[in-house]
Amino acid sequence: TDCVVRIHSNDVISDFLTVNGSTPIPPYLNREAEESDKERYNNVYAKDGGSVAAPTAGLHFTDEALDELGEGNISSLTLHVGAGTFMPVRSEDAREHSMHAEHFYVNVGELRSIVKAMEEGKPIAVVGTTSTRTLESLHWLGVKRLRGLSGSDDTKQLELGQFEWIGLSVADPSITSVTSFKALIDGLPDDEILIGQTSLMITPNSYNFKVIDHLVTNFHAPDSTLMLLVSAFLGKQNDVTKIYEEAQKRGYRFLSFGDACLFSRPGVQLPSEM
Repeated sequence: TDCVVRIHSNDVISDFLTVNGSTPIPPYLNREAEESDKERYNNVYAKDGGSVAAPTAGLHFTDEALDELGEGNISSLTLHVGAGTFMPVRSEDAREHSMHAEHFYVNVGELRSIVKAMEEGKPIAVVGTTSTRTLESLHWLGVKRLRGLSGSDDTKQLELGQFEWIGLSVADPSITSVTSFKALIDGLPDDEILIGQTSLMITPNSYNFKVIDHLVTNFHAPDSTLMLLVSAFLGKQNDVTKIYEEAQKRGYRFLSFGDACLFSRPGVQLPSEM
């Protein structure tokens, strides 16, 4: 549930929160935030404040690793991860779960770079489930633009509902991510920012990924929407339960400060395997 908090202070909001707040570490750690969390629970490439949870898949990347990947092979999004990312799915039918909305800011130039990579046949490897939701959401927002739906022209108030993708996919399943992304950015300068929020919920046995080829992510809690997304990404031919059981046997660490894994969409190979 979204809410508005009014703070009565003459301080700039960022200064007020720095003085009176603390690093919003995951609640399941069952401890108060420590000074070291300001760096440990943040990405080396973090820029803007506003998120209440770190995109933890990015915690595994160092400055050295980013240098090795090369600036020309990296595109960035600004994600304001919400506290709802920690909310478990309590309903027996996952479709009855009320998905939290998360806000995003996307530079048109960055999105244009992704389009260029897709047109050149390069695989799209995404770091984190929130980045995945954002890119998949941008596809459906582009489809909304192509269909001329109400509100789809406002680049500062883009919005996608929890299961809105279903109706959009039925209307025209042939629209590619290149086409949908171009619909969002054509005619806009590279320094323009797309602003929006998404409540997209990705569940197994129903969702077909439109953008993502490879996913870097942590090992998630079994009752989370993040686990549902990973299970959907792996497809029917891969049993996520067996993968997690094997990870436990090998001593991998789970959750926010745990280890990372690299998954590929069924039928898609890593460049080194091609």
